[in-house]
Amino acid sequence: MLLGNGGELEPSTHRDQVKGEPDSLLLHRKVPSHGRALRFLLIGPYDPHGGEYTFLAPPLGVWRLTGHLSTRGVAATVFDPNCCTQPVLRALSDTLRQGPWDLVGISTTAMTLRYDLQLAHLAKQLVPHALLVAGGMEATFNPERLFSLAPFDFMVLGEGEKPLTALAERLRTGAALCEIPGTVTRTREGRIVRLRQVAMTREELSKAIATTPYASMPYSMYWKRLEEAYQVGALPFKADREAGLAEIRSVRLNTLNYCPMACTFCSSTNFLHEAQGGVARVARLDAEECLTMIRRILDAHPHTRTVIFQDDIFVFTQDRRLLPLCEGIVAAKGRGELPVDLQFISTNRIDSMTPERLQAMRRAGFRVLGFGVENFSRQVLKEFNKGQIYDHIEPTLKEALKVGVTPFLDLILTSPRSSMEDLAHTIRQAFRWIRAGCEVGIYPYVIPFSGAAIARDPELEPQTVYETITVPGTAISWRQAKKILPFDPAVREAILAVERQFEQTLALLHSKVPHLPSRVRSLLWIACAEPTLRAAGQQMPTRQSILTALAGRLPPSASSLASRVDDFLDLPMPVAVA
Repeated sequence: MLLGNGGELEPSTHRDQVKGEPDSLLLHRKVPSHGRALRFLLIGPYDPHGGEYTFLAPPLGVWRLTGHLSTRGVAATVFDPNCCTQPVLRALSDTLRQGPWDLVGISTTAMTLRYDLQLAHLAKQLVPHALLVAGGMEATFNPERLFSLAPFDFMVLGEGEKPLTALAERLRTGAALCEIPGTVTRTREGRIVRLRQVAMTREELSKAIATTPYASMPYSMYWKRLEEAYQVGALPFKADREAGLAEIRSVRLNTLNYCPMACTFCSSTNFLHEAQGGVARVARLDAEECLTMIRRILDAHPHTRTVIFQDDIFVFTQDRRLLPLCEGIVAAKGRGELPVDLQFISTNRIDSMTPERLQAMRRAGFRVLGFGVENFSRQVLKEFNKGQIYDHIEPTLKEALKVGVTPFLDLILTSPRSSMEDLAHTIRQAFRWIRAGCEVGIYPYVIPFSGAAIARDPELEPQTVYETITVPGTAISWRQAKKILPFDPAVREAILAVERQFEQTLALLHSKVPHLPSRVRSLLWIACAEPTLRAAGQQMPTRQSILTALAGRLPPSASSLASRVDDFLDLPMPVAVA
């Protein structure tokens, strides 16, 4: 492949392929010159849609790896494709030419894979003698696919700290680059060889997190982009501006290695299991270590308004950390070590909450608590392996709102075996809790992420819809599972009709409002579901009540768009296509 004058990849008549067992002689030639420090370039997942598939924040895992490697004598650099001041391919080309680089690492996710591979091909083109390594979810769960799509030398299974440290040591000494735990290679015969690794211990995880170089992370650049997207400066009231800044000026902190809840739709719950070849132990920071990291974040970014705990699950049912942490935060604020108005956001098990815990979190400054409610149907929750939370949803949401905390609910409207009543009930309950003060994020159906139990269920293959994905600028493509639709034909057609209505109405709003937060999108989903479900004989909130709520959450300059949405919903839609 060639890099065209416009900075885009151009197809060539052939592409590099990894053939067979890594050639030790070739790999030995990649040893750096004596007297020069090793140089690793780590590239975060590439989301050209600006936060559609990634957090609008520096890639935390990549930065943590960089910090860890720096303590091992490696000059590691992060290239963040989502935070460039020039076209991404041109920016990466410039960075690659600032070598020499001994290793280029590509972090991959299912949703960004086509763009991640685009960067991988460019890296191999411009620095062919550097080791090209893939990490992240897709490298762990689908190494066969990645070897077939890009010229990788290695895949990393699970956490990258140990494998990359071992690769660095062998590069430094000239030892053979083989049989490294936590890596995947391919033999000359095309056989995939996985060398499992044990997940980091609690002590190892703590040390790795402590090396995260927060002072080097470009949070201010992300904040500026978000403030422009939110148009914070244009808000007429100071309280609104302050609320907007609290939402934007946030820094993320990870304190946990993985969530053990084993939800059937989740891939991250199996990430370390897949790397280890067995069940991994849960590891997380203790209360004092969390406080230490919070102080470090504030030292590095003193304008931080909110710390977001990026753990998939922050509070466990049997949790000995939460109350001491909340007490420590309150005490630190009282001593002037932390800003009094510093706020926190976390994602939690809804069945782990008690009035005492909620009150303690509110006193400490937790303003939003995320809950993976997923659905309001008991049967659907059982299908997701979350049936145990059903009886906790209503009392916990009421108690959280009572103490002044905003619950954020993630919802999946349909499951493979959901009914029309399940769908309508979840829509009704979502609207009810939004009006009560909750925030809601909505997804129409299950996305079959690599490694999730539901994606591996052969019974669901007939309900799985695939799409052809192409690496931009190349002829390389593959079929990827995109969605799992309900078995019930009526429910399947209904959710596809709702999705199509949502996409067209969203485009209407985007033409006037550059950024639509989840609180607006969720109401738009409900508005688009109302006519379809009402036509199916289901009881729905009135359209006027939905549109009134939508208008109240749009920016003042765009509140009149709600009436246009009303007109748009009455237009006939084409027949749904999966």
